Amino acid sequence: MTGVMLATYPDVFAGGAIIAGLPYGAASNVKVAFEAMHQSSERPAHEWGGLVRDASPHTGPWPRVSVWHGGADATVIPSNAAEIVKQWTNVHGLPTAPTHESMVDGYPRQVWRNSAGAELIESYTIPQMAHGTPLAVGNAEDQCGAAGAFLLDVGISSSYHVAKFWGIAGTPRTDSHEKKGSPIAAAPPSLGGKRGSTPAPAVPDMVGVPLSLPANIRAVIAQALEAAGLTKSS
Repeated sequence: MTGVMLATYPDVFAGGAIIAGLPYGAASNVKVAFEAMHQSSERPAHEWGGLVRDASPHTGPWPRVSVWHGGADATVIPSNAAEIVKQWTNVHGLPTAPTHESMVDGYPRQVWRNSAGAELIESYTIPQMAHGTPLAVGNAEDQCGAAGAFLLDVGISSSYHVAKFWGIAGTPRTDSHEKKGSPIAAAPPSLGGKRGSTPAPAVPDMVGVPLSLPANIRAVIAQALEAAGLTKSS
């Protein structure tokens, strides 16, 4: 669904995180979707990119994309992550080879930057992880959530690092989370939220919930995130 929303409403969404997903346009019905999940539909990058460009009249700028996938995912096989990366690198006009590679919390991270050095796409592979969302359970700044069905405690918090990538987690990424390789530049601010508006600052206990939303809606979102274990109460 993230891929669908990014492709069809790129004028609304400044970024998205596709976790254990499929490229946009990989399927148009349930049968084909299951085939793509288990077999992966390999296409040239320009074909994948063309599906996104044809999905709306938008001509850019395009959303920033964070891709996460388990290397042992038998529900949506890992090769789908590579096809997602091919799709969005083509949309952004970037080469298929990553600009930078490093180890973050013990796992490989690839980054694609534009000519100005801004990070537009990142991809994490969690080698032994099955189908689900990566968690690092605990009370540290880079830990949150509770393990459960499809919420897998593998020692890295996708929520935390996605927020860092979007520049809405309060503090820039630093090389303290880089185990190898050169430091990754902090994501530029103002990349979370709706395009065309001034992004609101993050709130400590509701990271990523824009202040521009009515208070009652913000409270509902915050309560849902906390109940799911994806944010900490203040």
